[in-house]
Amino acid sequence: MVAATATSPGHPQTRKTSVEPRIYALVKVTVVPMDSERLINNQTVIVRDERIVRIGPAEKTQIPDSAIRIDGTGKYLMPGLVDMHVHLRDYADSDMAALLQLYVANGVTTVLNLSGIPRHLALRGKTASGELFGPTIYTSGPFISRTTGSSPSPEEVEQAVIDQKNAGYDLIKIHGDFTREAYHRLFIVAHREGRLVIGHSPRNLGYEAMIEEKQDAVAHAEEYIYDKNSNTKNLDEFAAQIPAMARATAQVGTWLVPNLTAYKNIGLQVADLSAVLNRPEMKYMPPRTVEVWKEATNPYMRFRSLNIDRFWANFGALQKLTKAFRDAGVRLLAGTDAMNPSVVPGYSLHDELRELVAAGLTPYEALRTGTANPAEFLRASTEFGTVIEGKRADLILVDRNPLDDVANASRRVGVMIKGRWYPQSELQKKIEAAVSSPQRRQ
Repeated sequence: MVAATATSPGHPQTRKTSVEPRIYALVKVTVVPMDSERLINNQTVIVRDERIVRIGPAEKTQIPDSAIRIDGTGKYLMPGLVDMHVHLRDYADSDMAALLQLYVANGVTTVLNLSGIPRHLALRGKTASGELFGPTIYTSGPFISRTTGSSPSPEEVEQAVIDQKNAGYDLIKIHGDFTREAYHRLFIVAHREGRLVIGHSPRNLGYEAMIEEKQDAVAHAEEYIYDKNSNTKNLDEFAAQIPAMARATAQVGTWLVPNLTAYKNIGLQVADLSAVLNRPEMKYMPPRTVEVWKEATNPYMRFRSLNIDRFWANFGALQKLTKAFRDAGVRLLAGTDAMNPSVVPGYSLHDELRELVAAGLTPYEALRTGTANPAEFLRASTEFGTVIEGKRADLILVDRNPLDDVANASRRVGVMIKGRWYPQSELQKKIEAAVSSPQRRQ
């Protein structure tokens, strides 16, 4: 059989052959399809190889004799989660493998890496083929413009986009300043070459330029809070501008990654770094990484002199912006800047879902930002994001209704990734084993 791992233009196709296909039956489960806010009770879901091949009433759905049965009585089956803003960086092989496991152990079955290097293209292929255990990876290339106060020329922008497409990167990531001409050329070329553009705003040009060029996605809500000199705007004036920003962003179809967790984490680290570094999930991080996150080398410690009350006022403004953008019809994506200091892969996405609800989204709306919405943005709605026949079997089985409380998405019984079932106990053993491995202790 031939199975495509994704439909993005740069994504590899994976050829798999097997004499006997692997078949699972999740029996008597409540399906949370995420195509709309609904539950489908007492269903049997049949998975063959990587695909959902049948969803039907438990009493009427025939289960193949060779199927591995998973009891779903009293449990809820939802799509695997997607983190739309992670940083894979360039870690040692053992650390990289352990970090990828953390995503799956937390039910994150797809990630978007937003600072790519050639090694990440190889990782994408290895996770797609099953050679490396981890989520499906989409990746941008290196930043196009990565400094303030300078800009690549229009010709340099055009060449960078073409080079990244030819290398096989899925998207274009921007972070830095642009001349107006270079920024305009970016979108002409990227869209001609079939590539979406995501990233920061060109702060020297202001958010208005993003609206004029219809930037595909903004990677941080905080981009709207800065003026053209990268200074935080007057919050009263900013609050008055939010409705107009929301309407304009919705009108041009730009997506937003609120990234509330990433921003909030800065304030938490400045206020009490020790408390953040003592969170339970920190024990799963590579010791070398945690060492860099400590006070002497943590980049956020340069903000120790900031007015913490002003910082939390800024965060409150970002919460208001997130809700206003939702109300205006801006489509939202869940992303966390995972592997920025103290942002732990997998765990951070559940933090973000809770932050989105705290900002005013319903549990369904928050879960949508981490399931169906990312699939739509990545042009992969036929592949994942909902529990529908024909989709790739990236699934989470939880023991309480996630539409009642978004925190229930973390009450996992097990995770199915690319059609392979892993009880939560087995996933826990994987990440515990990584902690005690000799390579991690070096």
